Amino acid sequence: MVQKAAMLTIGLGVSAWIGKTVILRPEWLLQASILVMILIPGFILAATNSSKLIPYVILIWLVGPEIRRLMDWGLLGSYSSMTLLSLSPVLTTSLLALPLFRKERAPSRKELRLLRAYMLPFAYAGAVGLLLNKLAGIYGLLNYVAPLFLFFYMMLRKSDDGERAAWIRFYVTMGSLLSAYAWFQYLYLPAWDKMWIEGAKMVSMGTAEPLKFKAFSTLNANGAFSVFLVSAIMPAIINRKWRGPFGWAGILLMISALSITLVRASWIVLIIEIVFYALLATGAGRLRMISIVGVLVVAGFLVFPHLPGGEALSDRISTMGNLKEDASANARLLIVLNTIPDLISHPFGSGLGGIGRSTLLNGGSTGFSSLASVDNGYLGVFATFGLLGGALVFRAMFLQGLLIRGSGAGPLRTLGLIVLIGLLASFFFGGELAALQAVIFWLFTGLALGRIPDQGAGQTTEGLNSRQERMTV
Repeated sequence: MVQKAAMLTIGLGVSAWIGKTVILRPEWLLQASILVMILIPGFILAATNSSKLIPYVILIWLVGPEIRRLMDWGLLGSYSSMTLLSLSPVLTTSLLALPLFRKERAPSRKELRLLRAYMLPFAYAGAVGLLLNKLAGIYGLLNYVAPLFLFFYMMLRKSDDGERAAWIRFYVTMGSLLSAYAWFQYLYLPAWDKMWIEGAKMVSMGTAEPLKFKAFSTLNANGAFSVFLVSAIMPAIINRKWRGPFGWAGILLMISALSITLVRASWIVLIIEIVFYALLATGAGRLRMISIVGVLVVAGFLVFPHLPGGEALSDRISTMGNLKEDASANARLLIVLNTIPDLISHPFGSGLGGIGRSTLLNGGSTGFSSLASVDNGYLGVFATFGLLGGALVFRAMFLQGLLIRGSGAGPLRTLGLIVLIGLLASFFFGGELAALQAVIFWLFTGLALGRIPDQGAGQTTEGLNSRQERMTV
């Protein structure tokens, strides 16, 4: 009865909100129809507790922005700055709340402690955001809280390694498919993607002409695409069972697509994750990883300069040797220097939706003059959650790392730790624990927890983990 009441309440709330929006803006009727068409399959999968719900959520996060661009180009004929379809990923992810009422598995005491450690700062920042930021606070709340349902889902669902491996294979396969589209986009630039670059006035993306912009595939920016690629490359390297149908060809395709995003920070994060994997792996796994890195480095030096856009990549990387003349690095340093006084003068934070692109819903106003565009994740966390709330968020991450480390989950444990380390490394270059980056974080750290080990008769957990750790190449 509780589950049915919750489903009815959510359905009525969403329907009322969409109805009100359509009345105020009749041109959004088509958008509302497409949004409902996207949500219906997810609702069915959630109501039936299907294992395909996680892949469907991942799919909508990855292709949702492209659906929006196709609708603008093919149906509306012009770029739209605000659209209902931009809500399709978070609303689809929110459907994960429906299976949670089943409570197939009871979380352990340590898992409950971790959940409470996250909920306290999130509840505080959500309340402050709704109070101070209004519409931007609602949008920020959706982008922060909806991805968190992935983590809750992993905690409460009875799921074995086979089911979770299938989810990772789907994720990696999508990485290869999006990389193939990125090359098509980079070489030919379809009209709908060109309209997005020009309409959104994304000057940092380059010129809206083939070979003269930074590839973003089906996502909405090259930064988001590069973050996704790194998160898909690492599972494919760690375990051969996770590589999907494209195998090593898919890994090389994703690495080549990463090169045309021209995002140096993602290369740094990828290298850091590979180094930490080499440290976490066993002796044989470490030797294989060193061999893999060696092959990739040689291939990069020999092949990448000859690829379309290779010269731009070489120029981009060469600037890392002279950071004093690097405009991007200097701008990030300036943000850090200007924001620290802001943080001290706003110790309670601005709440969810108080910084970043969410502020556009409030006319771009923010209490933090340096963080209208977030280029440092650490500063962003403290600006959003406050000094004490930010400390609680990083405390929760520390507890999460300890819990994953002790989970005994073999390659899933390794992957969870690497994704956590990767997020902390990426915070030096920007981002926030929201939207797609949060989806990646909660998905892969959640995969390492709440699972049902596949232990055969007579096998010890230690022996099983040792065997799983060797499944690398």
